[in-house]
Amino acid sequence: MASTLVRRAVMKRIAIVVCCCLTTTACVDRLEPPLPPTHRQIEQVQDWSHKRSGPYDIPETALRAYAYAAWAVAKQKNCNLGWPTLAALGESLSNHGRANDSQLGDDGTTTVPLRGLNLFDPAHPQEVADTDAGLFDGDPTKDIPIGPLQIMPSRWEQFNAAVEPDAKPNPDNINDASLTLAGFLCSVGDPSTPDGWANGVQQINANPEFVKHVHAIAKKYSR
Repeated sequence: MASTLVRRAVMKRIAIVVCCCLTTTACVDRLEPPLPPTHRQIEQVQDWSHKRSGPYDIPETALRAYAYAAWAVAKQKNCNLGWPTLAALGESLSNHGRANDSQLGDDGTTTVPLRGLNLFDPAHPQEVADTDAGLFDGDPTKDIPIGPLQIMPSRWEQFNAAVEPDAKPNPDNINDASLTLAGFLCSVGDPSTPDGWANGVQQINANPEFVKHVHAIAKKYSR
């Protein structure tokens, strides 16, 4: 209960989040980035996500997590990622934590541990040598992606971040997973440029069709 209150307090302390941190996405495949839509400034991420969760068909908890992560990397890393890219990845990788009959709890943790989903191309799972001896993914023979954002164990170990102060990052929590993935994407290039954005998404799945798929969804969310 206390940790849930802390998490909510962290979200609510985000006062006057600048619009571009929430709406900008440089999801382009060698095309100039589309102009971001113009919205009023919002006072709290939670207020914004409650109003848009239904129209976007994204669980409010997930939408809030994407928006917070985009705001956090913009403020802390000067990285203009934008929530639509995170949301597009969330839809593509786990249907925003709803794959395999899972749901997101009030604290953002999936009710079912999501491992090795490969929703985009289930007939061709990625084969990755083991790096964690099953510590994060439960598989000592190979690495499989984990959590609602399907982060590889080696990347989770390097970039993991928690929204709650002094909390242990949880890959099955959409808040921690979003913040972790945002940090990773910002580390591999400038996501506000065509090359930087594409390179980041390719690190998750190098299939050009996957990159196009994420691009199309992110553009939809950007409108």
